[in-house]
Amino acid sequence: MRKICLLSAAALTLLPQFAVAHGTMLVPISRVYNCFKENPENPSSAACKAVVQISGTQPLYDWNEINQNSNGDHRAFVPDGQLCSGGRKKYAGLDQARNDWVASPMVVPASGAFTFVYAATAPHATRYFKFYITKDGWNPNLGLKWGDLEEFATVSNPGPAVDKRYTMTVKMPTGKKGRQVIYSVWQRSDSPETFYSCSDVSFSGDSVPPPTVSWEEKGALIANGNLAAGSTVTFRVFDPQGSDAARLALKLDAASGRAAQWPLALAQKVNAESAIFKIGVLQSQGGVVSVVPVASASANRVYLSKAYPNYHYQVDKDTPTTPPQPGAGQWVEGAAYAAGQIVSFGGKRYKCLQPHTAHVGANWRPDVSPALWQPA
Repeated sequence: MRKICLLSAAALTLLPQFAVAHGTMLVPISRVYNCFKENPENPSSAACKAVVQISGTQPLYDWNEINQNSNGDHRAFVPDGQLCSGGRKKYAGLDQARNDWVASPMVVPASGAFTFVYAATAPHATRYFKFYITKDGWNPNLGLKWGDLEEFATVSNPGPAVDKRYTMTVKMPTGKKGRQVIYSVWQRSDSPETFYSCSDVSFSGDSVPPPTVSWEEKGALIANGNLAAGSTVTFRVFDPQGSDAARLALKLDAASGRAAQWPLALAQKVNAESAIFKIGVLQSQGGVVSVVPVASASANRVYLSKAYPNYHYQVDKDTPTTPPQPGAGQWVEGAAYAAGQIVSFGGKRYKCLQPHTAHVGANWRPDVSPALWQPA
C-alpha cells in the first residue's frame, strides 16, 4: 500500500506518541488525558491543578491505566462517586465533584450518529465497549453515580485497532443540552481486565451548528489525477492538541476515483458527518451561508467552522499495490485472509476467525491476535 499525505498549512502540531500500556477515550477527550495534555507538571485548568494536588502527577502520566479486573461486574468494583477513577485510589483526583472540568464541544451531525475514537496503546481482544451519558438534570457538583447514567450504545465488535485507535460510530441520544459526562467502559474478552473513562462534554442543544455559523477557508482540495479503483481517501481532523478528532474514509472504484469525482464524493461525506470542517464552494441564500460541494478537480475549498478554532486537517490517499500472498500455507504480513482459512506460524497452525488484511505490526500475528485467529 502506497500512502500519500497532504498536510494543511496549519497542521504543525505533533501527534501524541503512545507508550505501551492500555487505553482511554480520545474523542471526545477523556478527563485524565486532557489533564495529561495540559502538562502534568503545570496544568493550566483549575480542575487539573486540583488533580495533581490530590493525587500527584503520576496518575496523569499513567492516563491509560484506569482499570479493574471486574470482568463485567462493574458496579461491584467501581463504587458510586468513584466512576472517573475506576474505583482506584491512585486516580481519586479525577472524581472531584465540580462544574469546571474542561469540556469538549459536542456537536452531533444531522444523522444523529457520532464517531468516537478510543486510544488503545495496547490493543486487546474486546468483549464490548459500552457508552453511557449523564441523565437530564444531573448535578455536576455531586459525585458521579451509576444512577446518574443512562446507557446509549454497546459495540461488541469494534474491529481491529488501526494506528492504535478504535473508531466507533454510534447513535447518540437526542435532546441533550449543556454540560454532560460521557462514560465509557472497555471490557476485554481475553482477560477480566476492564478500562474506564470520563469525557466531559458540552452540548449546544442543536443537532447541527446554527445557520449563522461562519467559516474560515483553510485550503483547497486538489485532485492532481485519477485514483485507481480500490484506493482510499481519508479526511483526518485534529484537535488543538494534535489528537485525532475524526477520520472520514472513502473507498473508491473506477468511476468515483476520477479526478473530478473523488473530491465531490469526499466533500459530501465530510459535510454529512463533520460539524468542524466543510468542503465545497461558499454560497449565500437569504442571508444564510452554506458550503456546497461541486464536481471539480480544483474548485472545492476546505472551510473550518469558527466555533472550532485551532483545529486542522490532513488528507491521506492510500493507493493499492499488489498485495503479498501467503506462501505454502504460511502466514504473511500484509496478506488478506478469509474466515476459516488455515495458516502456519511459528510451527503452529491457526484458523482465521474473520476476514481481514494483516497490516504491518506485531498485533496482527496469529499468536497474539485472538480476535482474528485461534489455534487450529
